[in-house]
Amino acid sequence: MPKNALNQSFDLTTRNAFTKVECEVNMTINGRELPSMEVLGKAFEAAILTLQEKVTEAYKVVPERVEGSTL
Repeated sequence: MPKNALNQSFDLTTRNAFTKVECEVNMTINGRELPSMEVLGKAFEAAILTLQEKVTEAYKVVPERVEGSTL
C-alpha cells in the first residue's frame, strides 16, 4: 500500500525566546488514494503552527510550585 511520511525537527518556544525545547513532529499516511504532497505539506505546516500556539498559550500562566509536591 502506498505510504507518505513527513518529519520536522525544530526548537519549540515555551515561556519566552530563551526557554525552548527540542521538538520532532512526524506524520505518516497510508492508503490507496493519498493526498498530494502539496496538500499534506500545507496541513503539516498548519499542525506545527497549531502546536506552537497551544504550547505558547499554555505557558502564559505557569502554575505555582507547591512545596512538598512530588510532581
